[in-house]
Amino acid sequence: MSLLTSLLKMRAADTGNALRASQLRHLHLSDQPLMLLAMTRTGPAARPLAVMLGTDPHRPQLLVAPPSGSTTSMLATLADAVTAYIDACQRHSEHLPAINNKPARRRYTDAPQILVPNPQTVQHLKVLGDDLRFRRVDDQNPDSRAVQRLGHWLTYLTDRADIPGSAALIPMTSFLSMHWVTGQSPQEDEDLATLLAWIDPPRHAASGRDAAYEAEDPATHRPAGPATDAAFDNDHLAPLFDAYARARAQGQDQARTLEELERLLAAYLHPTWDLMWQAYTLLQALPEAKSSTRRWDHERTVFTDECVYLAQDGRPRPARDQAVAAAVRLARMEHGAAAFAAERAADDPFARAELRTTGEAFGGTVTAIDSKHTLRGPTGRPQWRPRFTVSTTDLLRMEPGQLLACHAYRKAGYKICEITPADDDTLVELEITAGMGHADRPNYDVLPEAGAFLVFTIAPDPYRMPEFPARDQTPWTHGGPPADHPDHSNEGEGEEEQ
Repeated sequence: MSLLTSLLKMRAADTGNALRASQLRHLHLSDQPLMLLAMTRTGPAARPLAVMLGTDPHRPQLLVAPPSGSTTSMLATLADAVTAYIDACQRHSEHLPAINNKPARRRYTDAPQILVPNPQTVQHLKVLGDDLRFRRVDDQNPDSRAVQRLGHWLTYLTDRADIPGSAALIPMTSFLSMHWVTGQSPQEDEDLATLLAWIDPPRHAASGRDAAYEAEDPATHRPAGPATDAAFDNDHLAPLFDAYARARAQGQDQARTLEELERLLAAYLHPTWDLMWQAYTLLQALPEAKSSTRRWDHERTVFTDECVYLAQDGRPRPARDQAVAAAVRLARMEHGAAAFAAERAADDPFARAELRTTGEAFGGTVTAIDSKHTLRGPTGRPQWRPRFTVSTTDLLRMEPGQLLACHAYRKAGYKICEITPADDDTLVELEITAGMGHADRPNYDVLPEAGAFLVFTIAPDPYRMPEFPARDQTPWTHGGPPADHPDHSNEGEGEEEQ
């Protein structure tokens, strides 16, 4: 936790109301996202109890699994609802011209966005996807193929949720905590009801803290899932499950018990459903950061590629990544985290202020400019490399040679040439290393004006996917057996293709 975040948390605890930690919304919000709430039963982690979902805040769809027996019918209905939403994103596409080494192609103009209450729900959907995508397809039962396809999409969405900056599957508590700081602990922030009480308390509440106390009332508070409250299990669910089991053992109709169960679960989930739309309205009101458009474009590209894969191949992804695939995935996650942090800093003054407290950025006033400075390039030709000096009172934790970026000049690059401590401040001499054009055609737009206040952040390293060995060149201990070792890497493919 940074110094600025700690200060905001102390102020929030003192005032009793949440404080803004971000000036802009850094994730894209769809005009029609799919809200999804899930509840699970105690026992197998992937066995669902109920799901409430939909795109209309006034007309949620409730799906309830029977207390015992097969859940295939409920999962098939869930699969139809989720895939119908995903298929609707494939109605329109756009043409992308060829650029550099990339050929011309088509890309969907939209992509699915599913909003869930918390990270625990994301984990439940991940486990459920792992279970469903490997289920056998029975040609006599058309629901089995729909259920397997649901598992494929759940795996895709939960994989995207691991990439920082992705907006395909978003837990609301994490999304809200990105933009507001409360006076409660991070563990308490994972509860949607208390988190929203701090951020947007009811009118009758004296403060967000008082509203959070009311929201924690055991008589009315219900967790947002996927696990249920123990008291709710013992007092309400257990009697209905027992009644269902007795009716089934005696050969009686269980329809009445199922209707009571649906009414009970609907009453349990509706408060969280309303909170989800309240959170959506709050986040939608925030101005969207410029870089979120680029990330959403990439989301549409990844979604289009996944649709092509599903149409051309469609085999379920392996239960565990082999060494090279895991390394590639880790590299993409690290790059996503670095790029997301850099883009947030470029867009949001709140993010830059936090980096200044950690020494990853500094702000100062331009005091001198040498617009005529040049260097000799490798071929002997002069290269225009203007320099300027910045006076800062921030604590500097950088060394000469450090590459920097500036929010005011997004396409330019900078390098620290010299750091000179003064009486009350520090003088930093910077050289512009990118975005200046050529010596014969200089781009003077990248030159700052004297007296301008600028904030410089550490420039992210240019991304280049590391080169990994091919499978036939990977030791058998890491997924690629040598020629004299039997290849068991395809074990289980028959089951996956079914």
